Amino acid sequence: MTAVVRPKTVYSDEQERLRAVAVEKARAAEVAEEEAWQAIKAARDAKVLDTDLCGEDTPPRFNRATLNRKFGPRSA
Repeated sequence: MTAVVRPKTVYSDEQERLRAVAVEKARAAEVAEEEAWQAIKAARDAKVLDTDLCGEDTPPRFNRATLNRKFGPRSA
């Protein structure tokens, strides 16, 4: 099998700026989501009800099923 060497992509200054912004925003979103999960865990450990942590005003990824998968079912 012959290896194909891809040519190096050269971006304009504007394309490079937009690429850098996209990467920065994606990384910031990952950090923000992890901080949200830590806050949810702290609230849950303080006996805040899951239904209040995963109400209608939270994003879909913070629902009760996901919370239970991530942290396990609430202990009695």
